[in-house]
Amino acid sequence: MSGAAPPGRARATASPPAAKAGDGLVRELTATQCIALVVGTLIGTGIFLVPKEMVLAVHNFGWVMAAWVIGGVLSLFGALAYAELGAMRPEAGGEVAYLRDGWGPLLGFLFGWGMFWIIRPASIATIAAGFSRAASFIWPGLDVAHHFGFLAVDGAQLLAAVLIAGVTAINYLGVRRGGQTQTIFTALKLLLIAFLIVAAFAWAPGHWQHLAQRLSGPVGVGGFTAALVAALWGYDGWNNLTLAGSEIKNPQRTIPLAMGLGVLVVFLAYAVINVAYFYVLRPEQIARADNVAASMAAVFLGRYGGALVAAAVMISAFATINSSILSGARAPFALAREGLFFEPLARVHPRFRTPHVSLVIQAVFASLLGLTGTYQSLYTLTIFAEWLFYALSVSALFAFRRRGERSPYRSFGYPVVPALFLIASVALLVQNYLHNLGPSSIGLGIILTGIPYYYWKRRRAAARA
Repeated sequence: MSGAAPPGRARATASPPAAKAGDGLVRELTATQCIALVVGTLIGTGIFLVPKEMVLAVHNFGWVMAAWVIGGVLSLFGALAYAELGAMRPEAGGEVAYLRDGWGPLLGFLFGWGMFWIIRPASIATIAAGFSRAASFIWPGLDVAHHFGFLAVDGAQLLAAVLIAGVTAINYLGVRRGGQTQTIFTALKLLLIAFLIVAAFAWAPGHWQHLAQRLSGPVGVGGFTAALVAALWGYDGWNNLTLAGSEIKNPQRTIPLAMGLGVLVVFLAYAVINVAYFYVLRPEQIARADNVAASMAAVFLGRYGGALVAAAVMISAFATINSSILSGARAPFALAREGLFFEPLARVHPRFRTPHVSLVIQAVFASLLGLTGTYQSLYTLTIFAEWLFYALSVSALFAFRRRGERSPYRSFGYPVVPALFLIASVALLVQNYLHNLGPSSIGLGIILTGIPYYYWKRRRAAARA
């Protein structure tokens, strides 16, 4: 593993370099682990599950691929801008620092507030739901509901909660453990995708004419917006690495390398595997498939092949949820360190050097959301809130440049590329809000509730001074 410390007794007792004065975290994540965090986060459950929602929204291969391409380009443009921000401010919390120093402490606070209450718990719950959907392919009994008083919970939802607790425990024990886990499971998921692609074209009785077939019905702006939101969920997480900025070795070099290379690898993988899906399955078969990858593999490997792929999808989801849990706890931790959030969230475990309180509370919220929402409703709720802060953070890059600040890494194509990202982000936010009014309003409302808390906290701090 690149950058790994040599084995031996001395490493166990040596103190790793501090991430930031007074931070309490340590720079343990290597370049290899950071690339695995980016790739492993992006290739999660989305590529295996959202093609169903995309086909139902836009009906044919051409529009599905258009959504994947546009979503990939947007994600790459955003990642390039974030790479400069991450190299400039390699701190815990990522956007907390970019927005705080770019546009003022209120916006930085609202990002951390949104991350704590809705963005990251909903994202983790969505990935866990995807894990459980794959598990249901192997164990259909997971769909059986269990009644706890007035609450009905099925086995898949309980499994999702257990997954969240288990992965949180791994990251509780140290960021190095989380990074090592990420590298192993990312490598496994890349092998899975390579196997699926090769096997689909080599063994499946597929037909290229499937790519020209379509479901009945028109494709409107609302339909394409829904498909694009699904694709963006498939690419979601390209910003995760910067949230752990204060725990990355040589961040000025590692962050740009990991983010640029990671997004490009995922973009290529998504494009090729979608061609394989439509080569093997007809659009109506994809529209009926809860797990498109498993249904595709079942065509040329039989029932056991589908079950094997479903298990591999679970491995993929495991890597993604590991990255989300590792990075997500850092934003509320950063706010608490600044005295703007609940004080216990600023605690660092004296032995494991992790924000353990933030990790545990994040797990509790995510588990509760997972018990109350479905896969599609959860990612729809998450996307609007996330892209709102993506746009605000990229706009902060212009503020830094205007003030004369320079990063060791200069974003490719500045100012055109980040400007295009901002324009597309605003258009997406407007369309997504109009066509997903309920979930988007809930997400926005939760974020805005942080404003009175922020001013109350500021007044309280001033009174104590």
